[in-house]
Amino acid sequence: MLKAVVVDDETKAREALIAMLGLYCPSVKIVGQAWNVQSAFDLITQTQPDVVFLDIQMPDGSGFDLLGRFQHVFFKFIIVTAYQEHAIRAFKFSAIDFILKPIDPTELEQAVEKLAETIKEQEQNLKLSAFASNIRDANRQSQKILLKTTESIEVVELGSIIRCESQNNYTLFFFSNRPKLLVSKTLKEFEELLSGSGFVRTHQSHLVNVNYISTYIKQPDTHLILKDGTKIPVAVRKRETVDEVIRKI
Repeated sequence: MLKAVVVDDETKAREALIAMLGLYCPSVKIVGQAWNVQSAFDLITQTQPDVVFLDIQMPDGSGFDLLGRFQHVFFKFIIVTAYQEHAIRAFKFSAIDFILKPIDPTELEQAVEKLAETIKEQEQNLKLSAFASNIRDANRQSQKILLKTTESIEVVELGSIIRCESQNNYTLFFFSNRPKLLVSKTLKEFEELLSGSGFVRTHQSHLVNVNYISTYIKQPDTHLILKDGTKIPVAVRKRETVDEVIRKI
């Protein structure tokens, strides 16, 4: 599902585009709409969309003014305009596509398909880049992993991961150098992926990077204290495994 924001100063134009997306592009989920540069900037910053359907002419500036307000344009955008001349400038700003008003449903479908393919290609490139880096680097903690959230795909070094915590069908990652991330895979999947890379499952809900273990407490309740001060329980059935890991540190 692609999260989308629609930006147009005309209410009817926004509503018409949203209706067409709902009818012809079911993979697109509208997370908000804006009517000028300021409201669009605030909305995009808040919702972190995959794509912005962007009109050019607005009361307080242009769509290009909006793009210029972002230090890094982290979203894709499709220009929706009534003016052919805006198309040339749109491509200079690396727009995925442009659609001329009145909107043709076929052109809209094609633009969304092109967007989906571009995102898939970028994801594949990230995977290949991480793979190549891991082949070159024998140090396990310097190797990289791709973490896919609902908003983005992040490439992180294993050594920056302090611990992982189960959140039902998701996993919450805690890092030494960045904010935590909620990733759309189970802890069991990450246990299988990371078990040979310096991580140990201590509990049904916890997977720990052994390099961040500070203290191992056995009595009265068995638990680990990590270097960031976090207390992590050790389940009875995991004690033998944790004992073995601690002896090797």
